[in-house]
Amino acid sequence: MKKRMQYSSALCALAIVLLLLPSCGAVKVPPTRDLKWSVGAALPSAEDFFETMPKGASARFEEDYTFSSLGDYNLTVIYKNAKGKEKKCKVKLTLGIDQTAPQIVGEKDISVFLGEGIAYLEHVQVTDDFDGAVTLDVDSSSVNLSKEGNYPVLYTATDHAGNQATLQVMVWVYRETVTEAMLWEKVDAVIAERISKGISKEQQAREVFDYVYYTIRYDSYSDKNDWVRAAYEGLKKGYGDCYTYFAVSKALLTRLGIDNLDIKRTEGIVDERHYWSLVNIGTAEAPQWYHFDACNLSGVSFKGCLLTDAQIAAYSANRFDENGIGNYFYAYDSTSYPTRATKTVTSDPYHY
Repeated sequence: MKKRMQYSSALCALAIVLLLLPSCGAVKVPPTRDLKWSVGAALPSAEDFFETMPKGASARFEEDYTFSSLGDYNLTVIYKNAKGKEKKCKVKLTLGIDQTAPQIVGEKDISVFLGEGIAYLEHVQVTDDFDGAVTLDVDSSSVNLSKEGNYPVLYTATDHAGNQATLQVMVWVYRETVTEAMLWEKVDAVIAERISKGISKEQQAREVFDYVYYTIRYDSYSDKNDWVRAAYEGLKKGYGDCYTYFAVSKALLTRLGIDNLDIKRTEGIVDERHYWSLVNIGTAEAPQWYHFDACNLSGVSFKGCLLTDAQIAAYSANRFDENGIGNYFYAYDSTSYPTRATKTVTSDPYHY
């Protein structure tokens, strides 16, 4: 027992001595990253291989590297902290030919009220398939925040290889907040004038379709941030895009007490968005859900009034965009919605 106590005292004494010695612990290095870089662009610096560079720290290459071909290169960079201590780090540089433009992702519409400011860069994100700086320029010269209206804004992204991408969005400047009461006033006037009394839900839905389809003129832009405002503006101005047709339909159907659900095309298939509704012309106990799309596209005879899944699928299968992409027009997550009716109530959507 006495011998064990002597060893413990010796260990404690050694620990005290070590604590008093000058510290020479390991250098703490920020996380590194491998880089994919384009030939023809200025090569990255050693510091570019670190996700962050603390104040007072620096980095350099272990040697003067030369690159004679495309491919992967294993490099050594030397990190020096603010106290002058250094550590070597292994990183990888991949050299390739960047021929792909960066991608600009963001909202297609920005809404503000008169006199408000806009932080344009908060509305978009830019990605690129190569590392390196991407500059983003914003041309908002057409925007007049002191006058009600809609104005185009052009974003231009340029990667370090010179590839460019552009995205145009619309800024909507409004004078007032649109309330549901303001919308219902306009909707009630339409119902009183255009919707028959004492008819079935199906007949009411068809009259709503006819009113929206033939009254609203198609225009390529609308504010998609607020369906109440979109419906109000559509009824007030008489034009808009698919979101306007959807919103006006929703307002009329809702005011008539016809159950309806919002549908949005699955994102990522094509750049363009599309909106329509499911409408229940049955009862709560025995629902009959049908697709309802009153959008009036120029040159397209198809009318989306009370259609089954099979009918919209058939239309999508025969519709292609300018790039030859089809089967997308009414693509949506059908599992997120109640069971749709299969009985055909609109026999010929092309000659409705």
